[in-house]
Amino acid sequence: MEFEIKIIEFLQAGRTPFFDASFQVISMIGSYVGAVALVIFFLFTKKRYAFWFLFTYGFAYLTQSILKESIARPRPFNVSDTIANIGDAVTDFSMPSGHTVCATLIAIFLGAYLFSIYKKKGQRVWTLLALAVYVGLVMLSRMYLGKHFLTDVIAGLGLGIIFGVLGLVLKYFYDKYKEKNKSMTEES
Repeated sequence: MEFEIKIIEFLQAGRTPFFDASFQVISMIGSYVGAVALVIFFLFTKKRYAFWFLFTYGFAYLTQSILKESIARPRPFNVSDTIANIGDAVTDFSMPSGHTVCATLIAIFLGAYLFSIYKKKGQRVWTLLALAVYVGLVMLSRMYLGKHFLTDVIAGLGLGIIFGVLGLVLKYFYDKYKEKNKSMTEES
């Protein structure tokens, strides 16, 4: 844990009002605010994605909440007097990072949707890079703000990937099932 404290101290050593505000905005985009924005986007573009994202997000949120309470790891600013709690007050536990779970789910679902539209390799590469930077910035923001340790955001990333992939796999099989039933209905 000492190494993880040093990482946060290093990040906070360069504190400025600009960084404080910027990382709070980035963090907010990786929270339910970003999730709501994505659902609204999907409602106007691809309604089925909105349902599957919300379904997946619900289970991921429930799981990360149970894990937080079970693990009961204190926040970095509660562990070390050298770490500032920047921004909103949080009272729950640290492991895993819910913002990272959320940002990862947003990236996976938005990426899957954009990959269905973008067929050129260059478009897909830039999409993947942009979404990876987004998730990385959310992870960095959670540490900079003193809310999470490195292992918290890594656990959040892992949990987000697991749930994101499971959600898309379920969506895929449901879509195939609907397609099969539709063609069977049309044949009869």
